[in-house]
Amino acid sequence: MPLSSQALAEQFFTEFPDWRALARREKSSDGTEFLVIKVEPPPEAMVEHGLVIDTSNEEITIGFDAHHAHFNGGVGDVGQFGTEAAIEFINQILSEQTAVVSWWLGDECCGSTTLEAGSQLTVPSGGVMERQYDRVRVRSWLGTLNADNDA
Repeated sequence: MPLSSQALAEQFFTEFPDWRALARREKSSDGTEFLVIKVEPPPEAMVEHGLVIDTSNEEITIGFDAHHAHFNGGVGDVGQFGTEAAIEFINQILSEQTAVVSWWLGDECCGSTTLEAGSQLTVPSGGVMERQYDRVRVRSWLGTLNADNDA
């Protein structure tokens, strides 16, 4: 069951009413409408990209800095599960409970993940993280968790 952009929009705007002015509807190549919301972060975040919410491809994608996460329904009511999980993720970012971590080799991002505030940073094993990297960057919405470390 695809996520309904209209139902999603209503849930997002109930939670984040000021974002209604930031939203725009777009159409994919097959004519399907989807929602895009771009929220500029405070300057202290020092990120390449602010918060971006995109509902294309029948899922919710949330991006912040060099990381993005996908929310779709694998269990239960697809629309509710995906939307509620996405809203919770956004609230964790906005409240500094969650930061994003990215690994870099020069100017190329080699991988990313999230980090719960107060948790120890560990490098995920396998996949893209088996590549070399020379620095690790941590970014949070208000910048209080920000860190830049050489590897």
